[in-house]
Amino acid sequence: MSEQDKTIKDPSGKILSLVSHKLKTPLSIINGYSEAILSQAGKEKFSPFAAKALEEINKQGLKMAELVDKLLTYNKVSRMSVKELKREAVPLKALAKECASAAIAKDDDSVAVSSAEPTAKRGTYIEIDCSESLTIQADREILKAMLEEMLDNAIKFNNKMEKIIKVQGANHGDSISISVRDYGAGIRPQDVPHIFDPFYQVDDYFTGQINGWGLGLAMIKRGAELHGGTVNVVSDRGLGSIFTITLPIQ
Repeated sequence: MSEQDKTIKDPSGKILSLVSHKLKTPLSIINGYSEAILSQAGKEKFSPFAAKALEEINKQGLKMAELVDKLLTYNKVSRMSVKELKREAVPLKALAKECASAAIAKDDDSVAVSSAEPTAKRGTYIEIDCSESLTIQADREILKAMLEEMLDNAIKFNNKMEKIIKVQGANHGDSISISVRDYGAGIRPQDVPHIFDPFYQVDDYFTGQINGWGLGLAMIKRGAELHGGTVNVVSDRGLGSIFTITLPIQ
């Protein structure tokens, strides 16, 4: 059996799945009702405290729902086999634009998706350099989750006022690569060998202030392996990182 055919032997997988599913229903109710109440803010007379509390409940509920979704995605991908992949022709530039828009929608400081050099000094900018005709045979849902995670990380681990992120797709003849480059904090050399391990979080950010389980990069690695590919990182502390997924052309 090849390496990519092996599902991850994670004895906690069933527990993760159970916990995430059990959390999803009550969170959906909390978020649904809080949004419904907030929508009545113009008709009802809420005190400033009540209005602020409702907004915070809804905000934190949405964050928790996103965490649960990430847990479900990791659990699905980690337990998947190659035979379960649903390969199709995926246009990379269109996918990159979709993922960039999703990342921007989740980030309060994000303001633009552009193909030109940004001039503003505050906000998050995602530039996409990829041919419109570049496609790859892959499981679109998994590839989308991988790229979204890379963009989310590029935004989260960057505390600069102006965040510039560059996405590049390239055809190398026998493989296609998708790179996400940021100019954020970078990764310490001693952390690099471990960042693709499940639940590993860099100490600098293990404060509860950064949303995440430490499962995103493990999910990306597994997704690349399922497609017969790889993921690697080049990082300079203080200068940023480049994460690259390389998948073979079928």
